[in-house]
Amino acid sequence: MKRAVKCSAAVLSVICAGLLIFCAVLERSLPDEITAYKNEKIVFEDLSFNNYNTVYVNKQTKLSSTCAANTGISAVPDITSGEIDLFNMIPVKSVTVHETDRRYVIPCGTLFGIKFYAKGAAVIRCCDIDGGSGSVNPGKECGLHQGDTICAIDGFEIASYRDVERLTAQSGGEELTLRCIREGKEFETVIKPVLTQSGYRLGLWIRDSAAGLGTMTFYDPESGRFASLGHGICDNDTGELLCLDRAEITKVEIASITKGSEGITGSINGYFSEDPPMGSAKLNSECGLYGTLSDIPNGSAPIEIAGIHEVRTGGAQILCTLDDGAPELYDIEIVKVDYDENNKTKNLQIVASDPRLREKTGGIVQGMSGSPILQNGKLAGAVTHVLVTNSAKGYGIFAQNMFDELEKSEI
Repeated sequence: MKRAVKCSAAVLSVICAGLLIFCAVLERSLPDEITAYKNEKIVFEDLSFNNYNTVYVNKQTKLSSTCAANTGISAVPDITSGEIDLFNMIPVKSVTVHETDRRYVIPCGTLFGIKFYAKGAAVIRCCDIDGGSGSVNPGKECGLHQGDTICAIDGFEIASYRDVERLTAQSGGEELTLRCIREGKEFETVIKPVLTQSGYRLGLWIRDSAAGLGTMTFYDPESGRFASLGHGICDNDTGELLCLDRAEITKVEIASITKGSEGITGSINGYFSEDPPMGSAKLNSECGLYGTLSDIPNGSAPIEIAGIHEVRTGGAQILCTLDDGAPELYDIEIVKVDYDENNKTKNLQIVASDPRLREKTGGIVQGMSGSPILQNGKLAGAVTHVLVTNSAKGYGIFAQNMFDELEKSEI
């Protein structure tokens, strides 16, 4: 009898220890803020066990309630405090719940071209130049870093690299005051041009524009705005997010597809249509490229955006364009769901399972960023990255994260 009691106590201790460890893991992995839908139960479906709901959010105290003005933007969510519970009884962590009405958008999957013009001129690198009496590096000496953006020189706004060249040539060697941005923060510095055999120079490699292909994720018929890419447009050399001044969204004609394979990233190759632009981008953020469309997508009906708690591992589909026809659905598998709030562009790990997709592209390729991920009749996310080591695998962002970014912007 005593032995049985000891065994039972040992088993109970192991179970309690396991629950504590599981709760600790959940506390670290689950978000601190959750967007949820009014009058609906909040259950993290991917954390359900054998179809039994295990991780809940119990809403508690309403913190505030606000309504948006008649601006064409959805109502600001009600804010409620809540608690994530295991088995609806063991508290895991406190969270902030943003309650809102169900969101409906039109999934697109349309390939488009981007003509991107940055604000100011991005510094690619600071170089040594020959000033006659030896090598100097004016950019490095004044504290400029790779990835900085030059916004103004002596009070003159910089629209392109040509403005930098012109003002440097006109300086006569006098010091120039630069207004710059680094990681979203503005600062000033003073640089002294150096006279070389080809005129006055700053010793800076700079860039002010970019171009490429991407995929439209969704269109919001209520506001006329779109979301695309699922990740920001960054400078190829610095890796820094480019500050958007303006961007044209154009139609694309597909020329070919470079098939991806182990160690080789595939791509959709095309050229910009000569038709007028179909829209313009207004925001380049970590979660995608956003703007307005003049050429409204047609064909698809609006569908619900899935909350992050509704997305789960298992079968799904991506909607993408691989030829000059309409977007098509291809089967994929979501193999992991990650709620990390600090890495919003890699919430989902996906594998291309559709034989047609594997045959055409080898899996996930460049140009497919932004392709909608559909699951259970809802918009679950968008493709963001491909694994260089395995083109069949890639990453995705929650669609809810993309819509939240669109909703809080002033586009």
